[in-house]
Amino acid sequence: MKKEKEKKKEVVEAQSESKNPAEESAAPQSDKAPAPKAAKKTGTGKLLLHLLIKIAVVAAVLVLVFSVVLCVNLHYGNNMHPAVRDGDLCIAYRLQKPYINAVVLYEWGGKTCVGRVVALEGDVIDISPEGALKINGVNPAEEVFYATIPAENAAITYPYTVESGKAFILNDFRTDTDDSRSFGAVELKAIKGNFLLSLRHRDF
Repeated sequence: MKKEKEKKKEVVEAQSESKNPAEESAAPQSDKAPAPKAAKKTGTGKLLLHLLIKIAVVAAVLVLVFSVVLCVNLHYGNNMHPAVRDGDLCIAYRLQKPYINAVVLYEWGGKTCVGRVVALEGDVIDISPEGALKINGVNPAEEVFYATIPAENAAITYPYTVESGKAFILNDFRTDTDDSRSFGAVELKAIKGNFLLSLRHRDF
């Protein structure tokens, strides 16, 4: 009898020992289950915050570039044909001073225009009725195939001396006289930048 009681006691103790680890392991699992979800939410929030910061930084850089460094303008008309054509998206560099023979974007009459600088302050321009252009008494070296005729009914008389702080700007398509031949030299501060390149989306 004594031996049977001892055996029963050993069986009961063995069963209790085998059940305890499962119960102990189950308890911590139920306590720690919400923790991964909270960590996941925190990680998603951080990723979203980092993404928003990157977007804000990129936007600030773009604003800085296009307000200080570059100028972008969609050009209408063929006054600068063939260098710049109707529908070209023109990109200009703001941080460089205009120079002779530079194509520039400039403000005139409330709109952005494109033209070529042919003379700066102090230069003397002479345009004959036959269409001959001379700068300081010399024919300029330029790749323009149109005669430079004077503008009709313009108040400008030749020879014309470019005033201080100004530039004399002509269209490459010289038949179009809507340039300095009509309204005189342009203030340097009205020049938005030197032409860099154009993105062309129309074929002629």
